[in-house]
Amino acid sequence: MADTTTADDVLDPRKLTSLTDIKLAYDKLCKEEATVIERLEWSVGNRHHLEARLSHLARLVPTLQLVQADARQLENTISFTHHLANNVSAKVRQLDLAKSRVVETQARVGDLLDLEGCSGGVATALAQEDYETAAAHIHRFLAMDETLLLHTTVSASKAESVETWFDRLRHADKELSSLITHKFDEAVKREDMASVDRFFKLFPLLNKHEEGLKKFTTYLCAKIQETTAQNLAAAQTLGSREKRSHVIWADTITLLFEGIARTIEVRQPIIETYYGPGHLSLVIEMLQRECDRQAGRILAEMRKHRRLEATVSSVRSSLRYSGGKEPRADQPDPRDLDTLLGELTLINARAELYLRFIRRRVSADFEASIADKTERSKQETAFEGKLSQSQMVCDMAVIVADYTILEQFYLNESFKKALAMDIVEETANTSSLVDDAFYIVKKSVRRAIASNSVDGVCAMLNHAVTLIETQLAEGFKQTLRKGFPAQGYLDFNQAYTVLQSSLQSTLQAGKINTSTADSDALRQAFLTALNNTETSIRHIKSLHQTLEDNINSAMVGLSSTARAKLDSCLNDLKSTTGKFAIVGEFGISQLRATAVKPRVKPWVDIFNTTSHDIKEDEFVCYEANDPFSQTLMVQVDGLLGSFLPLLTEDNYKSLVSVLVSEVAEQLEKAVFKSTFNRVSEYSTTTTWRLTPSEMRKVLQLRVDFKAEEIKRLKL
Repeated sequence: MADTTTADDVLDPRKLTSLTDIKLAYDKLCKEEATVIERLEWSVGNRHHLEARLSHLARLVPTLQLVQADARQLENTISFTHHLANNVSAKVRQLDLAKSRVVETQARVGDLLDLEGCSGGVATALAQEDYETAAAHIHRFLAMDETLLLHTTVSASKAESVETWFDRLRHADKELSSLITHKFDEAVKREDMASVDRFFKLFPLLNKHEEGLKKFTTYLCAKIQETTAQNLAAAQTLGSREKRSHVIWADTITLLFEGIARTIEVRQPIIETYYGPGHLSLVIEMLQRECDRQAGRILAEMRKHRRLEATVSSVRSSLRYSGGKEPRADQPDPRDLDTLLGELTLINARAELYLRFIRRRVSADFEASIADKTERSKQETAFEGKLSQSQMVCDMAVIVADYTILEQFYLNESFKKALAMDIVEETANTSSLVDDAFYIVKKSVRRAIASNSVDGVCAMLNHAVTLIETQLAEGFKQTLRKGFPAQGYLDFNQAYTVLQSSLQSTLQAGKINTSTADSDALRQAFLTALNNTETSIRHIKSLHQTLEDNINSAMVGLSSTARAKLDSCLNDLKSTTGKFAIVGEFGISQLRATAVKPRVKPWVDIFNTTSHDIKEDEFVCYEANDPFSQTLMVQVDGLLGSFLPLLTEDNYKSLVSVLVSEVAEQLEKAVFKSTFNRVSEYSTTTTWRLTPSEMRKVLQLRVDFKAEEIKRLKL
């Protein structure tokens, strides 16, 4: 315990002039005395511990003295090393400075020697037409600092020699540049590919990278133009019965894309070797401009030969005035559009594949040449902007727009045909419309996916959703609104009576009762529409999964924005199940109102005709042969049995649920209209099956219970 007493705390008796001061001083002394006693007791109590610690410290004194000596020695060593390092580093800096000056001097001397050698060697190389050596001399000359070398020379005569060498090399640079350009042009005219490659490699040695790349790419564009002209001529002369005639224009534009891609693959290593990374984008931009021109020629021929403009115009008019039932005289046959739609999707798919190849190559070139991520991103954005505004991309946007219109027309007409040919097989409980409609939708959307156009896929998904909701869901709802004629789905006795009446009217009139036939047709139409609705929900879920898988496998490398657009359209397709579910619920409610509720009411009415105020022997007889329960089960089983082969599994389950609910509601009403002398089955010893108010209401049905007693019960 530490002593916290200070000089200021010591009492001066001479200052105690009053009784209050004396008492305060006395209290303070008492406290100090208590503190001293406490400290003394603590010291005495911990005497052995303190002595042990003091003994341990005494043993450590020699060791601490050794540590102190070692520390002082280490301090001296560090101080000596510090001074020595300062001295050595100063000398190293002096040596490094001297070395750098020596290296710089050697470099200048080497430049002077190389300058003299280049001055004489370039003339000799040009005389011998050794253009590679001459270009190497010029490249070495261009790398020198003329001003620095002139300042390096000491004598005036030497300076004049250096100036002469520079003049000679500058003249040789101009001469060689002109000569290489001329030789390159001659090689292009002669179709001498080896010479073209030879002189193309010399431009970067003269620091003429851009000129060399432009001239070489111009030559490549001329070759592409020549090849495309040959392919275009072959396509124009191909007979309509040839094997690939239906996709000849897609094949022709594919050859263009493949030719450009192959050119880039073959020439990229040469460009990177002799020109260095970072120059590929210039070459690709020039090639893309040529691609724009050649693709435009091919697409123009395709439009002319396929009569695309006239077809699209006719389809636009048909879609605009599609209110009439009869097809327009000038509208095309949807079957004839199948081939054209396939070719249009193939053209756009090949274009998207080519554009992805271009983007990958340029992105890799920027990554290899630009270290700064910000600058690299800036260059990639600039290139993407040029590519997205290219004529080919614009032409493909028009192709996709034309395809979308034609595909919508194809989908509309196919739906109309499916509706017109809708039939119900004898053993089926759904019509052909559902399978046909969803097959058509799947075919059209998958064809749009094959085009690799996000906008095309979204447009077709949106149109398919519209058709599914308006042509299928709304059509099924209209049929269900006509109601379900209950005649024909009665119990056995009622059915027999109806059958006898129908036969009698048939014999009397000599023909089938038209009202019965109409009712049968309405019933079949109602149940078919109900089954079609439930089956459509399953088809939509399956279609959604299939299309999502197709998009994931076919449309890779999508941006986050494009993926979000596709996911939104796919979700719109999936959400149509909600509309079909509402239609199905409406149909089941109609079935409940006309086929279930009218049948259940007379069955349950029998409950009230039976006495429930019975004796024990009557109760035993009821347990063995209940007149109400057995009859009710037979009637319920008969009703469900009549619908079992006519409904899908899920619709049948819904009908069972509706029937059970209706029986329970009707029976509950009947129970509260009767009187009983047994109701213990409604409760157990642990929990009530009825609420207290319901229990009191049920107890009031007992003939042997008084109302006052029931009110006094604590439930």
